[in-house]
Amino acid sequence: MLINLLIISLVTVLFVTLSRKRVYVQFFAQIFFLVQVAFATWAVLNQGTTTLTYFTLDTLGVAYYVLMALVGWICCWQSSRYLDKESLRECKIYLVSLIALNVALTGVYFANDITVTWIFLEATTLAAAGLTYHRRTMRSLEATWKYIFVSSAGIAVAYLGILLLSTVSASGAAADLSYAALTQAIASGAGNPLYIKLAFLFILVGYSSKVEVFPFCTVGVDANHSAPTPASAFISSALVGGGFVAVFRVWKTMQGAAALASWTGHVLLLVGGLSLLMAAVYLGRTKNLKRLASYSTVENSGLMMLGLGIGGLGVWAAVLHSLAHTLIKGSFMLQISVVGKMYGSYKAARNGGYFRADPLGALVLVCCLIALIAMPPSVLFRTEYLILTGLLDKGLWWVFVPAALLLVAVIYWLCVKLLPLVSRPADLSRINREARNPLLSAVLLLLVLLTFAAGVWQAPELVRLVDTIVY
Repeated sequence: MLINLLIISLVTVLFVTLSRKRVYVQFFAQIFFLVQVAFATWAVLNQGTTTLTYFTLDTLGVAYYVLMALVGWICCWQSSRYLDKESLRECKIYLVSLIALNVALTGVYFANDITVTWIFLEATTLAAAGLTYHRRTMRSLEATWKYIFVSSAGIAVAYLGILLLSTVSASGAAADLSYAALTQAIASGAGNPLYIKLAFLFILVGYSSKVEVFPFCTVGVDANHSAPTPASAFISSALVGGGFVAVFRVWKTMQGAAALASWTGHVLLLVGGLSLLMAAVYLGRTKNLKRLASYSTVENSGLMMLGLGIGGLGVWAAVLHSLAHTLIKGSFMLQISVVGKMYGSYKAARNGGYFRADPLGALVLVCCLIALIAMPPSVLFRTEYLILTGLLDKGLWWVFVPAALLLVAVIYWLCVKLLPLVSRPADLSRINREARNPLLSAVLLLLVLLTFAAGVWQAPELVRLVDTIVY
């Protein structure tokens, strides 16, 4: 089935490239994303299937793929309205890059071998670069080169980690780098513990630009700022989810050995804490709504790392946090794309009166803000509560206190810079009301309300889903 999806992707790209009318370009792109939704349904019904040797439709990959298919289709739909003034050539490059990013992420989600994951993560760099350079400005050029250089350097560092892991073999023969084989080998005590620790450190640093945590998170923020906002929504949700999947799979291979599990936990606590610090500092400095949303991603990814670092229920919370963040951040960024189109600017200080100009869209923004700052009934309140109480249970006061203070700072800056947009008096005559998209806002509101429902009542199906991923 993956071969069929790849063939459909190539055919779609061909039709998009050869089409001479904008309506046909958008039509074929929509067809691709509808096929993705159909494949997501098939994947749900065929979980556990291994195809092409290197890909397994496990619960972790299927869950993120379903979310990617949903967010990707909405992003493609909004892109057709957002990019209404682009030339036909620019539209083609944008949609081909978006399709390529989807295909690369599909490989990341389903890969059962660490080298295959590495290959597809590098492919996401090239596809995301095409989206980042869409505007063809000096700023977008700078952001694109930074993203390519730093992400590729990170991927090279991660490859060093994979080379170190290749020394691990339970039988002493040529190393099998599938995640299952690595888990078994590490649990049996094979390999040099120092090499394995260095491997995890190199891989975590290398993948940090994808999951958007310290140290390479800033290139992801710059890419989100320069890319068209619907593409930024996809990068901040699906691509960050892909980075989390890659880190989670490597982390899980280390849990069979107590000493390695403890060491990786301390590394993740450090990375998570530094990510929260960066988010809190830069949220206070930024005046751009897109960068505000991007640094919020850094904060949430830092919390995911803290959850993995403490283990136990923290891991459960980290996985649920990541899944919910994919929907919330995608919805948030897509609604911001409407704001930017209406006001012609993403400068937080220049805009206001959004509740009067677009009541439904403003309601979506407020709900997303409630969700992101983890205020009840947001499901992120439940996950952050589990992570913070997990720190206390482990006696990690030295992490809990600064993390709690940094979260307060994050909440303060998000509220201070977003609430005036909806409540501040403003001259509405300069606002382009035709850019409103009530149907999009209604869909996004439904997605955010679903995360609220998960915060109030955790359905048995959701609990089983996360349990299956974690345990």
